[in-house]
Amino acid sequence: MIRPLRFTTTSSPTLPFCRSLAPPRPPPPTPHAGGRRVLGCLAAASSTPAPMDHLGQQMPMRRDLFPHIEPYDSGFLKVSGVHTIYYEQSGNTHGHPVVFLHGGPGAGTSPGNRRFFDPEFFRIVLFDQVFGGSWGSTLALAYSQSHPDKVTGIVLRGIFLIRKKELDWFYEGGAAAIFPDAWEPFRDFIPEDERNCFIAAYCKRLTSSDASVQVEAAKRWTMWEMMTAHLIQNHENIKRGEDDKIENHYFINKGFLPSDSHLLDNVDKIRHIKAFIVQGRYDVCCPMMSAWDLHKAWPEAEFKVVPDAGHSANEVGVAAELVSANEKLKNMLKK
Repeated sequence: MIRPLRFTTTSSPTLPFCRSLAPPRPPPPTPHAGGRRVLGCLAAASSTPAPMDHLGQQMPMRRDLFPHIEPYDSGFLKVSGVHTIYYEQSGNTHGHPVVFLHGGPGAGTSPGNRRFFDPEFFRIVLFDQVFGGSWGSTLALAYSQSHPDKVTGIVLRGIFLIRKKELDWFYEGGAAAIFPDAWEPFRDFIPEDERNCFIAAYCKRLTSSDASVQVEAAKRWTMWEMMTAHLIQNHENIKRGEDDKIENHYFINKGFLPSDSHLLDNVDKIRHIKAFIVQGRYDVCCPMMSAWDLHKAWPEAEFKVVPDAGHSANEVGVAAELVSANEKLKNMLKK
């Protein structure tokens, strides 16, 4: 069972703006906004003072997120004979449904995820997936390409197309050139004769019969990701790690997609859908090459590069662009 997590790790979620969902419980209705779903790829954030740049000057402040709200409905949804997932609904009970796809895989949702959306307009649906991620962008693309008639808009961030070169970049030594200090503890946990494939080596230890080996492997895996997720590291966040068996399982199986280029090969199926791509220029987890490749294949999507940001949706410029994209979609849906 996937239980509700109350923080977001290194992932990038994605939101589908969708056509129909199970009926919610009834609190006070506000104007109806019918139609399909919206997919988006975000993460939690909170209001913070505008930071200073390297010259000591105040950087532009992102627009505020929407106020904190509580869900009006939550529970556990049975999706198979052995598996249930946490879900919650908040905002306008009769609003346009927006489904938030968190990152990871397996990172979980947080209360801050609700704050990217206008609660008077959107019916905000969060759930803790079997998997998640920058992966949220992967999942949103895969869902939209499979069900293009059920999606009216997509907001993507931290693009991850789950190609071999992306996995190799982050887990097989590429990103180590930028974060050698964070890479060494990740690398050194694995014997030299198994370092030809770190994903497989960690899979072996994350599924070990020795619980202490599992715990240490999960800690090393999580620390590597969390130390590379921000342009400026947040050491408090780095202390908070979770077991990453789910993430590793999906990566070792290449996301269970039929081919390495599957998501790019099927862009024609979603070319008509209004979409936004938000990418931090210095994203080490999901480097900009993937967002650029998607932009070239899908020039109809609005493409925004945040010049002073890394991977996390908590970064000031990224959060501002995500809220802006959601507001544009809201205005489009009102027409």
